[in-house]
Amino acid sequence: MVRHILVIMDKEWSDIKTTLFSKGNPAAGLLPLLLISGAVSVYEPLRIGLAWLQSPIMVFFLVVLVPISVIGFVSPDSFVRERRRGTLEPLLATPISDQALLFGKIGMAGLYGWGIMLANMLLSLVTLNIVYASGGILLYSYGMSIAVITTGLLFCFLLATGGVYYSLYATTLLEAQNGLGMLVFVPIVLVALFVSPYTPGWWQGLVAQGVATIGVPVLFLISVAILLVMNGVLLVVTQAHFQRKRLIF
Repeated sequence: MVRHILVIMDKEWSDIKTTLFSKGNPAAGLLPLLLISGAVSVYEPLRIGLAWLQSPIMVFFLVVLVPISVIGFVSPDSFVRERRRGTLEPLLATPISDQALLFGKIGMAGLYGWGIMLANMLLSLVTLNIVYASGGILLYSYGMSIAVITTGLLFCFLLATGGVYYSLYATTLLEAQNGLGMLVFVPIVLVALFVSPYTPGWWQGLVAQGVATIGVPVLFLISVAILLVMNGVLLVVTQAHFQRKRLIF
């Protein structure tokens, strides 16, 4: 099964590379990716300054915004792309199991988004060191690094699984993206409500007081637990929703 998963992941990676340099889908190409990285990892760190290293805005941009911008064009297109190219039937006719097929598509989309997130995390650090470092190397704290890397990984796989789920029977990429958007809309609004710089000062004070009361480590563990449960439930639902005959017809 592992070998089959790796085969599907390799196929998905080839499709991602083709999409990046394709003129047929510019919204998912290399230029938007570079623009997003420039905004998140160059402009925002320069605007916020050294506070970026501990800023909730940094966490939101890296853990939420970057994965959505990247995976939102990859996983919802997974089965839609096969259907559009006429490769869905041959793929389903292979002896690869349902689990290997799903895990391969979800795995590559999740790892791709996570990799882009890590690259942006590193790029923002390089930006700060070039502009603000004086006699030493600026680094994220150990706790912040663990929090961003872990929650980012879990959120990337949540997006990947959700995108594949809505891609199963969608006829267009937009239809699958709308489904994924509805899935993550409420969590995004809740997170933005807590970390947005545009919320009133009194609300930011309440949030800061609440975080101080609960404690950052406890808040991190709660976030990880919630993401793990959501990933598990969504993966089970996606497997139950996957039916080869229905996909073909």
